[in-house]
Amino acid sequence: MGTANEQDKKGFWDRLGIGLSGLCAIHCLLVPVFVSLIPLWPALEEFHEYTHLVFFLAIAPAVILSVKNRKDLKAVSGYLFIGLAIIFFAWLFNNQLGEYGEAGVTLVGSLLLIRGHWLNYKTKMGMA
Repeated sequence: MGTANEQDKKGFWDRLGIGLSGLCAIHCLLVPVFVSLIPLWPALEEFHEYTHLVFFLAIAPAVILSVKNRKDLKAVSGYLFIGLAIIFFAWLFNNQLGEYGEAGVTLVGSLLLIRGHWLNYKTKMGMA
């Protein structure tokens, strides 16, 4: 077991991934509420169209760097890469899924990412 500073460095990408995935999940839960409350939503629709792509691009490096050199944890890698793929597909098929379907699918992807990062973090810190 390393020093506290080494442990902080080890868990950085997982903590970042948990935070970004949490923000993504909050976004998915709150957007339907805001859609019904904002009368100018058509003006903001183009902005929302790229939100999932932005989350995907922000989360992808955290996933890749947190599992780097961790070939022993196939379940963790599975959670992370499947969650990342789900977020990408929610963005890619947003028109077919509809507003609530897209939010639901993305929420599932975010929860998988949070689970994977948490399990990875626990094993890196010797908590598992």
